[in-house]
Amino acid sequence: MLTSYCLASPQLNWGDDGAPHSTQFDDVYFDKDAGLEETRYVFLQHNQLDERWKSLDSSNKSHFTIAETGFGTGLNFLCAWQAFLASAPSDATLHFISVEKFPLSKSALTNALKMWPSLETHSQALIAHYPELSHGLHRIELAQGRIQLTLWFGEAEEGFSALNADVDAWFLDGFAPSKNPEMWSPTLFKHIRRLSHQGTSFSTFTAAGIVRRGLKEVGFEVRKVKGFGHKREMAVGELAEQTLSLTERMSQGEAWFNVRQNPAPLPPNNEKQNKHVLVVGAGLAGATTAYALAKQGVNVTVWEQGESVACKASGNPQGMLYPKLASQDTPVNRFYLSAYLYASKLYSQLDDDAVFWQQCGLEQRPTSEKEKQRFASLLENKLYPESIVCKHGDEGSLFLPLSGWVVLTDLCHKLLDHPLIDVQLNTRLDALTKTGSVPLSWQASTQAQQQSFSHVVICTANDTHDLDFLPKTPAYPIRGQVSYLPLEAAKKACSNANEDSAKLTTDHVLCQKGYVSPALQDTLHFGSTYDAKDQDETVRAEGHCRNLRILESLLHLKENTLNEEDCGGRVSFRCAIPDYTPMIGPIASPAELHSHYTILSKNAKWKCHQVAIEQEGLFINIGHGSRGLVSTPLSGAYLASLITNTPSPLEQSIINKLHPNRFVIRALKRSNAN
Repeated sequence: MLTSYCLASPQLNWGDDGAPHSTQFDDVYFDKDAGLEETRYVFLQHNQLDERWKSLDSSNKSHFTIAETGFGTGLNFLCAWQAFLASAPSDATLHFISVEKFPLSKSALTNALKMWPSLETHSQALIAHYPELSHGLHRIELAQGRIQLTLWFGEAEEGFSALNADVDAWFLDGFAPSKNPEMWSPTLFKHIRRLSHQGTSFSTFTAAGIVRRGLKEVGFEVRKVKGFGHKREMAVGELAEQTLSLTERMSQGEAWFNVRQNPAPLPPNNEKQNKHVLVVGAGLAGATTAYALAKQGVNVTVWEQGESVACKASGNPQGMLYPKLASQDTPVNRFYLSAYLYASKLYSQLDDDAVFWQQCGLEQRPTSEKEKQRFASLLENKLYPESIVCKHGDEGSLFLPLSGWVVLTDLCHKLLDHPLIDVQLNTRLDALTKTGSVPLSWQASTQAQQQSFSHVVICTANDTHDLDFLPKTPAYPIRGQVSYLPLEAAKKACSNANEDSAKLTTDHVLCQKGYVSPALQDTLHFGSTYDAKDQDETVRAEGHCRNLRILESLLHLKENTLNEEDCGGRVSFRCAIPDYTPMIGPIASPAELHSHYTILSKNAKWKCHQVAIEQEGLFINIGHGSRGLVSTPLSGAYLASLITNTPSPLEQSIINKLHPNRFVIRALKRSNAN
């Protein structure tokens, strides 16, 4: 198991001309005299990318996926990005996946890319959005969403095994096989085949036997052609035949967690099949899902049964970006770490003027001596890079510099303000039925209308239980009351105005048993109560009392200094899941799962690649609890990847942990244990 999300730095020497050289592998990152020309010759020309991109408009396909071994300075990516915008239709999207065990720091990347002034515009955008140097998958969106970069920081073999994607072309790059033979393992080649379809091409600067033999053994046709410049030969080819369907290739032995749809056959007239997605619910989950789809060029209709956007739990006036990162590596913690980094960047992109998002940082104080020791161990063992988590003060607190606070309703309105998104309020989904076969569609009905959609995403939190045409979920509500206190009233309540009033202001979010954010419009927002099995929707004085005691503790005020009579408040209900993990993915019938995968009740370790239950375009996205600001943006991007059949921004192990089928599958396996 991973012991740290921190990554080893590459060992570099810089030549007099500014070009980086790896001392670990005794090899150069690029040819300083002809790096651009070599990339264009080896990777762009020999994958026939210009012609393939120009034909996207007529091929009923609006995206293209490249995967690469060795991101290095990003030179291949930048060249591909530049060429794609010049050749591809204006509505097409490029997905570029790359792995890197020793990623360059932002400063090293900046120095390396200074050598290519013709790529300066693209380089500056990459540098500005370059991720934190943390182990795992990172998704970066560039060129208004037309360029999607997915980076895996870690071992190549581990990264490709974690991928859920269908690759069109491979850039087999990295340091020379003679300098880095460990990367070219049999398992790596098997995953290259798993992630490829019939006709997937590859090119590589090398003609080394270890690479050619590895590709041939997994089914690629391999040819040697003239290399670039002084290099005599290089290798190119394509996968001649893929015997497994997309769903079988992605299942990796756990077919019950399938999330993909096999590509539908082209219609007789080759007419492009446009997607129109219904998103039900306009809270954080619905708004982020709609936004992610619209950014990929998909038309979205949002039905919200309330009178306004974010009218329930997503409507609290001030929320905090608080990931509660764990002290050990698990798929769920990887999800929250990736989601946290993604959300922080997205909010900064959406709000350049800091109107509704303030990246002020967050102080997480220990709630007990045991937690204080856990924090100390987390820091001592360097589990996270300091750019993500560092020490704060002398009281054993953690500080998360990428965190901050958000005005939730403003965020949801911003996400939904897109020309491809149509929001319809006071619109309740009453019925949903499948229609047609190829392509399958969904007939959605309200009291006033019926409409057909290619896909449907249910983002209705606790109201999902009212949709009796869907399978029941284990979700349950937890009451939360937040309190508001005008700063002026708080100052008046302080007995020692000079000393205590100063304590009322904080320049970052404070969290312990509750939280308080920096004042918004001269008002403190704090809380929150956590009341299970309490369905009371009214704001209660005793809830204010509990919240005030938390606030006094956070601000180091004497207990009972502040008065509940001065407070306003709001009650909403978190949507919680028994395993504290959201339910995100395709919906399947429990009866069908039992029918097709009943063997699990006799053999919990049974593996199955053949998908028995096809994913039909109906999804759910609920159960984000009190961490929706962290988890919903990446969840929306993930669902958009399933609907558009593009690379997932989530590792496969995370996909399985979020999958709505997990509760039925666990029950089947436990029946075997019993």
